[in-house]
Amino acid sequence: MKQFLSKILIFSIPSILLILLVIWIDFFKIFGFHDYYLTQKVGINREMVTTSTFNHFREKEKYDSFIFGSSRSQAYKCKNWMSYLDNNSKPFHFDASGEGIWGITKKVEYIDKLGDTIKNALIIIDRTGLEITYPRQGHLFVSMPCVSKSSKAEYYLEFLKASLNLKFLLAYIDYSIFEAYREYMGYLITHSKFNHIVNNRNCDIWYGWDKEIKTDSVGYYSKLIDKGIFYERPKSEISKCEVTTKEIFLFNKIKNIFTKHNTNYKIIISPVYDQVPMEEEQVELLEQIFGQENIYNFSGKNKFSDPINNFYETSHYKPFVANEIMNIIYIDK
Repeated sequence: MKQFLSKILIFSIPSILLILLVIWIDFFKIFGFHDYYLTQKVGINREMVTTSTFNHFREKEKYDSFIFGSSRSQAYKCKNWMSYLDNNSKPFHFDASGEGIWGITKKVEYIDKLGDTIKNALIIIDRTGLEITYPRQGHLFVSMPCVSKSSKAEYYLEFLKASLNLKFLLAYIDYSIFEAYREYMGYLITHSKFNHIVNNRNCDIWYGWDKEIKTDSVGYYSKLIDKGIFYERPKSEISKCEVTTKEIFLFNKIKNIFTKHNTNYKIIISPVYDQVPMEEEQVELLEQIFGQENIYNFSGKNKFSDPINNFYETSHYKPFVANEIMNIIYIDK
């Protein structure tokens, strides 16, 4: 029996050493607090970044105003939003990659349970986000346990599996040696001709694509058109986004907390390149729960979704579009 256990231990040593090595390297910056985007070449969990930053600075900064949503919400900058808030407001951008209403609800609950103030809120949603009424899996999307109240073991296991993925390890080694992005790397390795500029206190991101477009806008868009990223609209065969009981439950949770904090909130339905309008039932539900005066629907075909140069690609619109939208909802209203 002892010999058997000894052999198992000997054969396990390489695996144990490999696991310890990837934990020490910490590819995805999940241990401790970091300057997350400084020379970062690996795609990391955006929700982990915003949550860790919030936890690290909340007592000092005393954030009281929040932008919630997916990466599309990055069109709205805290600095620009401040123009419509009280001078002493402290905004924070609490976004996550591919965020849905489950994630937004959990963040609102988390801030409330910490005893922090939610004086102002800007929620940026779209049809895709309304369908995400559940916790997501995968190392780029899983929520931190302090927010999701899920198992810490399962959380760290997601990153361990991603760290030991052979395709990821190959891409990491390849890029580390040759510093050249290749198509097979996909989302595993971040790449941009110009670096993004990040505010490490409020989590705004100013994309390097702006500099690339300024340098050669024709070349930038021609490349994306040739790749088929920008396509002819309208898009056919779009499945309907149905109202669900889970969605209603989550929206009511958010509304109850906003009522408790006497929050000044606005909910923006984003313009999206596909120009698919938000379903009337969804808009009516939002108006019923949050009040018609707080819902601003920019989905479908309009002056924001029409021009190709309003978008970086088919998912993200630009800050000047968000600035005009904020002007409409706070001033032109």
